Amino acid sequence: MAVAASSAVPANWRERVWRWLDQRLPSLTRRHRHERLPITLDRRRIYIVPSGFGLFFGAMMFAILAGALNYNNNSALLFGLLAVSLGAVSMLQTFRNLDRLSLVQVAADPVHAGDPVHLAFHLRCEDARTRFAVTLTLAGEQRHVEIAPGRTTEASFALPSGGRGWYTPAPVRISTTWPFGLFHAWSWLHSDARVLVYPRAETPPQPLPRLPDPGRISGADPGDEDLRSLRDYQRGDPLRLVAWKASARTGELLVRQLEAPQARETVLDFHHIEGLEVERRLSRMTRWVLDAERAGIRYRLLLPETSLGPDVGVAHRLRALKALALHALPGP
Repeated sequence: MAVAASSAVPANWRERVWRWLDQRLPSLTRRHRHERLPITLDRRRIYIVPSGFGLFFGAMMFAILAGALNYNNNSALLFGLLAVSLGAVSMLQTFRNLDRLSLVQVAADPVHAGDPVHLAFHLRCEDARTRFAVTLTLAGEQRHVEIAPGRTTEASFALPSGGRGWYTPAPVRISTTWPFGLFHAWSWLHSDARVLVYPRAETPPQPLPRLPDPGRISGADPGDEDLRSLRDYQRGDPLRLVAWKASARTGELLVRQLEAPQARETVLDFHHIEGLEVERRLSRMTRWVLDAERAGIRYRLLLPETSLGPDVGVAHRLRALKALALHALPGP
């Protein structure tokens, strides 16, 4: 069973301490590593220190034991030793609450630039112990989960995507203070998962570039269903386009002007979009890819050093959007 809750982590001294540790001790924070999944926590990866409450508890027990020894009070001495034993057990249980815990999958779907990236972290226990009150922290947000043995628990985050290209999530900090809050144990999970961010689709959309229908000569057809308007006759117009009835009514020779039919195929050419910077061209072409798919029109995508299609369908759309997302970006 997973219990998810989000809260903003306040900017306080703890955050400043973690930022300082991240800069001074990268081996401690492990932020510089990209690891393959699954990532399993063990004794070499888990760090544990007394919490603020644990330090106060330790100071109080020291005062009790010192007073008991000074006044030779056996009851106070017994109470202090029991409390120290409780602290030692608490330290072990806090460590074991993260030990043998695995991140098995990071799931996310591609998004368009500006839309939030929805990341789902799947956690699993590698033994038969339930993990209580485990906290995942990413980009100032927290999720609290309980992980049962034999089951995979999901913790989801929604993060801003930024620009197009590959989006690599920041390291996830996993921590716990269970059971008594006397100790704070943590580790870092920095997977090699990444999400593709497509260019933002242009709004408002521009009409798709159309090619003339190959079944029509010069875009003309004698069918009346494509009639758009009438215009004055010009030398060289074919006689079959003359609107004889309308010419008889007006006394002037008029010619039918026909609407070009909808193309069954089109070309989306990067170089044919003039007057726009690169990112706006890619944004327009992204919109055209989505519109062509929605209309069922076969399309060819032409980018510098890249040519896809003509084709239509989900696979072609994904290839086209990936090519647009990675255009002119350095490799990984």
